[in-house]
Amino acid sequence: MKHVLITGANGYIGQALARAVAKRLAAKEIQSLTLVDLAFEEQSYHYEPGLRCISGDLSDETVLQAALTPVPDTVFHLASVTSRLAEENFALGLRVNIAGTVSLFEHLRQQEQCPVVVYASSIGVFGTPLPQQVDDNTPVAPTLSYGTQKRMVELLLADYSRRGFLDSRSVRLPTVVARPMTAETALSSFASSLIHALAAGSTYECPIGPQGWIWLLSLPSCVQHLLTTASIETVRLPEGRVWNLPAQRLQVADLVQAAKSRYGRGADAGLRFQSNPQFDRQFAQWPPLTTAIATQLGMQHDGDVKTLIEQALVS
Repeated sequence: MKHVLITGANGYIGQALARAVAKRLAAKEIQSLTLVDLAFEEQSYHYEPGLRCISGDLSDETVLQAALTPVPDTVFHLASVTSRLAEENFALGLRVNIAGTVSLFEHLRQQEQCPVVVYASSIGVFGTPLPQQVDDNTPVAPTLSYGTQKRMVELLLADYSRRGFLDSRSVRLPTVVARPMTAETALSSFASSLIHALAAGSTYECPIGPQGWIWLLSLPSCVQHLLTTASIETVRLPEGRVWNLPAQRLQVADLVQAAKSRYGRGADAGLRFQSNPQFDRQFAQWPPLTTAIATQLGMQHDGDVKTLIEQALVS
């Protein structure tokens, strides 16, 4: 890994990943880091030689050409329209999640360097209703546009790799916590808002009940898994080049109890439950999860609910 490109670098996961890779740049472990997103906040990153922030849409040829100079040997493709927006604006989801992604892959193919491409897919590919157990071989049947688009890209990436154009790895992210409460762009963001509200003892109306089952992974653990994924030797990759990232399967009540133990009995004083049938179907009925491939590759979830909460709230 010498020349790294991160798309969606100003997003929730993208910012954390960019900070981690920027440390490697500062330590001269890599030679260049290119960050691309629609816009960046001022002084988002400390200046380092070899660090570039490119603001613009990847569907813009000028932006894409700039992003691919120097030619990257490692690409983390995080740029996407999230679940809420993809459902509300179908055309936007297609343009960003499919057309923009295909354009990126085609430009990488034409550079004839076969870079490592780490693609942030989603457990949204499974859809509903879910089987009694989910593992790496569970058939996918997405029931939201976002999951459908993610699955389309998984298949396309596998074909690019089969033909030797790219060295791809698609990892299916569970709900990653804890997003800022002002950033509920994903339908699953309620879990992040719940954790923030419990930590602050503030008012929050949770759209699923206390008995709802969810899969959670902290942001620091997610970033580490993405970096690990990029470093895996090609010969160790599974057939299909796609796997589920590990996650803790927890009930909402488990989060509440852990927060009360950590922040005091009043942590849930402002918590109310207002069950939403759509959320119950899509986000509150996750069955037991087995992630054999991730385990074999050295990836684990946060360990226990207390550690998850502490990791999730690391600033």
